[in-house]
Amino acid sequence: MSISSVLNWCFGTQRPHAAADPGNGEAGRNERQALLDELQRQAYLRGLLQLTCADVMRKPAITVTVSETIGGALKALDTHHIKLLPVVDAEGRLQGVVTHVDLQPLDAVLPFLKLTSVATAPEAERRERPVTTVMSTQIHSVDAATPLTEVIPLFARNGHHHLPVVEQSGRVVGMLTQADIVRIMTGYPGSV
Repeated sequence: MSISSVLNWCFGTQRPHAAADPGNGEAGRNERQALLDELQRQAYLRGLLQLTCADVMRKPAITVTVSETIGGALKALDTHHIKLLPVVDAEGRLQGVVTHVDLQPLDAVLPFLKLTSVATAPEAERRERPVTTVMSTQIHSVDAATPLTEVIPLFARNGHHHLPVVEQSGRVVGMLTQADIVRIMTGYPGSV
């Protein structure tokens, strides 16, 4: 049985034969290369099915502690060019998350409110407040051992763009983003 027959049987693809003897000449080499490319692509896709969050996540995760200020959290986001910042306790366990929007003054986020100066603290004072005063505690995270195939629907269905990755104790060990998923899916070959 020829390789093209096996590929056709396995994957339902019919490869056209350019010459009666595909082993000779340029047409034969092109066909062999096309078959090898297809086999490599299929092997890569099978490998993707075995990946876990720990295999793909960015590590170490950039985090701030619950004792950090709003100003410190803003600096961490800007310094590392990230969009979601996990807030952790002294043991590194996830307590909340913040984004740039969470850390901005309310009148900067919602200018149509035209808040008066008595309702808002001066910017320098506001930046000294604890990050816990503005962090979101409605957190979605994934376990490091979770297969990537289970995480992809979270990004699609729930609109997540960033997910903290935790180990069983709840300690943050990495961050997984949509960009990481796209990179690994389109990085063939050599990304795994």
